[in-house]
Amino acid sequence: MKLWKLTYELSSEFSAPVVRHHYTLRCLPRDSFSQKVHSCKCKVFPSSESTKEKDSFGNHMLIGCCPLPHDRFVVEMSATVIRECRPEPEPLSSWRLGMYRTVTPWTAMGPELTEFYETMESGLDPDPWKRTGELMEALFGVFRYESGSTVFDTTAEQAFAQRKGVCQDYAHILLTLCRHGGLTARYVAGVIPGEGETHAWIEVLSDSFWKGFDPTNNRETNEEYICLAVGRDAHDCVLNKGIFLGNAGQSQHVHVKMEEI
Repeated sequence: MKLWKLTYELSSEFSAPVVRHHYTLRCLPRDSFSQKVHSCKCKVFPSSESTKEKDSFGNHMLIGCCPLPHDRFVVEMSATVIRECRPEPEPLSSWRLGMYRTVTPWTAMGPELTEFYETMESGLDPDPWKRTGELMEALFGVFRYESGSTVFDTTAEQAFAQRKGVCQDYAHILLTLCRHGGLTARYVAGVIPGEGETHAWIEVLSDSFWKGFDPTNNRETNEEYICLAVGRDAHDCVLNKGIFLGNAGQSQHVHVKMEEI
């Protein structure tokens, strides 16, 4: 068991004032069997009324609107989280788990991934977690991390075809392979120790428990991983989503820090 301090800072700059800025934030850590949120504060500038809700995946959301003109939007979240290294029990009914076996536009098999899977299909272990580990290791051997080589809408097949990408691509590819093999798997957006950006990995269900796998680092997750949001793919786990009125360009910067206390 470890106690972590987590900070998430987002700053959006607009080239001209905007109004009626509606936002949905999923940067708040979630309580679960292996993760307990001890404290959590979130500030938004310009100040606005907001409400806390949960989406259909159980992720915490902060929803609000900045109605007055502004050229800067800032989110500051700080939290302390207790994290244990143990599988996560699944409380959902079996029929709702079908959403984590569904192919999405970003996790569809293409010719490159199909050929890759077929070369090792006969030798894969039938156990869901062992099979995931084997798929993860195989992916790690042929795929490399390269910042800026993909964009948010890059599909698993597109990333794999060029054999390079970022953590989102690693997660999407492993999700695609797992689901193609009949496994129940979900995308996780979260944070690992250090400073920089958020991270992504996957979780696979076996005997009503989830276990995490980090394909970017070729390892199972442990008490050094804090979950912020889960979903079918990265598009269910967008940590900051919004819409505004105004003829303005936008630049955005995110800084995350996680340290043990």
